[in-house]
Amino acid sequence: MAHTQQPIISPPGGGDELILAGNQVFHRAKSGETDGVFSVVELVSKPGTGVSVHVHDNEDELVYVVEGEIEVTLGDQSMKATKGVMALLPRGIPHGYTNVGDTPSRVLDVILPGKFDNYFVKMHNLYLEDDGDSEKADELAREYGIRYL
Repeated sequence: MAHTQQPIISPPGGGDELILAGNQVFHRAKSGETDGVFSVVELVSKPGTGVSVHVHDNEDELVYVVEGEIEVTLGDQSMKATKGVMALLPRGIPHGYTNVGDTPSRVLDVILPGKFDNYFVKMHNLYLEDDGDSEKADELAREYGIRYL
């Protein structure tokens, strides 16, 4: 069988910009470009913000800290992570982070399988349309098999 994956190149700051809760998410490699095998987003978080602790039912994530200092929660553990730290976040394990530094943090997130990237797009659109209606956000989280703790 012939390999059909096309090259994907995303320069610094590349990808569609999404805004979630006031923070930037750059959609660097879309699941539609990889037959759903994986997707890549870059999460830029202002100091004091990040991603709430949550659990995925269907995806594993491979995250890499590009810059900044974050406090990571992984299961019942907590640790500081800085530039160069990489972590595999298996599905079913609670995880999240907060930027504890003085400058924006940048985290590259590879999602396996990739179709969860559509959650970010739909959440971005929800914020644009309904200013983050919590009932619709909860429904969207259930649709994508994610539980916030």
